Amino acid sequence: MPAATDTPKTASLDSATPVRWLTPGRICLYAATLLVLECVVVAAWWYGHSVIANPTVPRLGWDFVVYWCASGLAQMHGAVAAYDWELLRVAKTPLLPNTFGPFAYPPTFLLMIYPLAALPFSMALVLFALTGIALYLGYLRAVVGHLHRYWFVPALAFPGVWTTLISGQNSLYTLAAAGGALWLMRRHPVAAGACIALLCVKPQLGVLFPLMLLCERRWTTMAAAAGCSALFVGLTVMAFGVDIYPAFLHSLAMFRETVAVNIDTLRGAPTVFGVLYVAGASIPLANGVHAAVALCTIATCVWVWCTKPRLALSASALVVGTLLTQPYLIYYDLAWLAIPVALLCVDMIRFGSRGWERLLLIVTWFAPMQGLSPFFIDHVPQLTPLVLVCLLGLIVLRHQAARSAAQS
Repeated sequence: MPAATDTPKTASLDSATPVRWLTPGRICLYAATLLVLECVVVAAWWYGHSVIANPTVPRLGWDFVVYWCASGLAQMHGAVAAYDWELLRVAKTPLLPNTFGPFAYPPTFLLMIYPLAALPFSMALVLFALTGIALYLGYLRAVVGHLHRYWFVPALAFPGVWTTLISGQNSLYTLAAAGGALWLMRRHPVAAGACIALLCVKPQLGVLFPLMLLCERRWTTMAAAAGCSALFVGLTVMAFGVDIYPAFLHSLAMFRETVAVNIDTLRGAPTVFGVLYVAGASIPLANGVHAAVALCTIATCVWVWCTKPRLALSASALVVGTLLTQPYLIYYDLAWLAIPVALLCVDMIRFGSRGWERLLLIVTWFAPMQGLSPFFIDHVPQLTPLVLVCLLGLIVLRHQAARSAAQS
């Protein structure tokens, strides 16, 4: 059943005045220009590393190297070997001789990537990237495909896609799972629960889903998510044995003690904790401030979910809240911002918007690019946490305006 605030009653917003510089045609033109630039940058990156072998140019898909090597170790030596740091270091050296990143993902993700090493590295990377793009575009087509026939141009130009592709991360997969769950929740609750269960591959990104389901009383979705998650974990145990989880937990503990507090890694972390720690704050202080922000964020999201929000606002609050509450989050996870950007675009077209709201949405669209920049450019601050706080404020104000309009 739709929420009471789904009825369009926000005609008082100033969207009646056309935004001449932000027409759909110009959005596609600007996005197409950026898309061409992104393709040129990636092509030059590939040429610098693969053709002229410039040692200062890193390999594209450096995180995918971890996936592919973990898959190979699991196939050759058993699944537990994927969590052996020394074996992984040896396996990765031919592809990444100067860097090391452990495999700290849960066994559920190992189950999904297990076949990867059956293909050569380059072929596996291309297939992994294309599948992720297809899932991402499939979700966005469902949300914004009706707005403009060239909707896919800004979708492909979204910087979050490219930060994910150059690192070889799985963010487009988790984005599609989370976005699919949010899109299906009021249409097909069981399918939505199955999508939530897929986040077992990166469970920290699903922490707010149970709270959202509880607040909105979506019992069918909650039961489906719990059942499918249990099935997913059970299949993993059947495939790899019970010893896989102690090996994973040991690797995760080592990861937290080393990588998760590595200041070079945290330069690319768009979190309150990361910003403070890189700026010189102690770990207890950074954790304390981050916890305070996370608690305020969760309280805000709970209020939104408990007061019958529109789908776009409820789902956007979930995504923004998830990104704000995570103490360990890297720039590529900002691909998730495609979800609130798409949903809020539709919401603004349907219910109206103010100029500053549209401007903030544009800033949010560029946020993954800013989140990546401190990783490569010294002395560039992480501004994404501020953008996320402002975006959550926008969601709250739109929801409050909708409630006031519904009561009038």
